Amino acid sequence: MRRQPLEISLGNDDPGLSTALRGWRYRASKRGPRILVTGAVHGDEVTSSAALWHTAEQLEDWITAGSVTLIPCVNVLAVRASQRQVPLENIDLNRRFPGRPDGLLADRIAHALAGLLEEHDALIDVHTAGWSVPFVLLDHFADSRLERRVLRWAACSALPVVAEMPAEISNLQGLDRSWSAWAVRQGKPAVTMELSGFHAIDHVGAHRGATAIINMLNAAPDLSDRLPRQGPAAAPWVRRAICSDWGGLFEAERRPGDHVGAGERIGWVRSLTGEPLGAIKAPEAGLLLEIQPLSALHVGMRAATVAVERKLRPR
Repeated sequence: MRRQPLEISLGNDDPGLSTALRGWRYRASKRGPRILVTGAVHGDEVTSSAALWHTAEQLEDWITAGSVTLIPCVNVLAVRASQRQVPLENIDLNRRFPGRPDGLLADRIAHALAGLLEEHDALIDVHTAGWSVPFVLLDHFADSRLERRVLRWAACSALPVVAEMPAEISNLQGLDRSWSAWAVRQGKPAVTMELSGFHAIDHVGAHRGATAIINMLNAAPDLSDRLPRQGPAAAPWVRRAICSDWGGLFEAERRPGDHVGAGERIGWVRSLTGEPLGAIKAPEAGLLLEIQPLSALHVGMRAATVAVERKLRPR
């Protein structure tokens, strides 16, 4: 397998403040799918970068066809500042796609990535969800055949596969302009992989992520196969956020990965002097994906995320 350096300039940088996209392109001897894998779109999610480092260490042993492009650190200045958003602009890069070449830095990064995706067949965008279990998140699809292909591909990760929250909620948060959602609208198979970790590298989470990425890269040639007549048409789980009605300190009683029943308590929000203000409860039965890693909550802040079973519409 040949390895070539990749660098995409976003403008005329001072060497000490470089914003360029840097990574590696790996090419196998046989023709096959061209997969783009990105990390650290959010600067406080550095476990995603480490997952790509460990993926690179294994590529030669596992990938025999096609090419893989790894960009471990997309949002360079945000990683250096250990913050989610692009510094100074305070803009969430993952809400700016497809971007523009002459706009803000966030727009320029998004535009450069969008151009790079044109040279690839599919995308794996790796993030972290804080105190969480790893899972693969799927966007909304207008093309049911593409949805089935991506669902089958995502299942090869051996991680839980979860659909995005309903569009009327996710679009309010700008998730229809995320990196993976934009790729899907271009007809490209794309997923968001969420790992554990918050500000610091989670070593175990990074290695679990690398294994899941390798699994999906190995399965990528199957994306071109004919779809079987049988098989699921949509992800079995749907993401649902639980927001707090109280401001205070959140004391969690459960852990990510726990299965919770409808109405089951996940933890308490307490005043600074310890009085219980209210209970954070599961709205439906499901898998507890993530618990807010920060104890201090304000009203309306996300306290936890559950994956609930998809409700099938009657025919």
